[in-house]
Amino acid sequence: MTTATTINDITTSAYIADLTGVWSTLVQHYIGPAITIITGFFAVMYLVKNQIRPMLVFLALAAIVAVVVYAAPALLGQNSTLVKNGAEIAKQIN
Repeated sequence: MTTATTINDITTSAYIADLTGVWSTLVQHYIGPAITIITGFFAVMYLVKNQIRPMLVFLALAAIVAVVVYAAPALLGQNSTLVKNGAEIAKQIN
């Protein structure tokens, strides 16, 4: 076992140890697109059946999922503007 292999194993283990990064990657690369594809499939299915209201519901659901999956880390992350403003408002109230 060489020194380079040991250092590589340590850095890889440290990278994997951060579960928030793993969860974020999993949600943004696999779960979010899967949910969007499934809801899009149902929307097209209702479009083919000529049922407009359920189609619109599924399209809205796909849009909400996309916003939550892709915009939530930027909007509600640790250093986001919304969180900072909320903390300031809470300090002013207390």
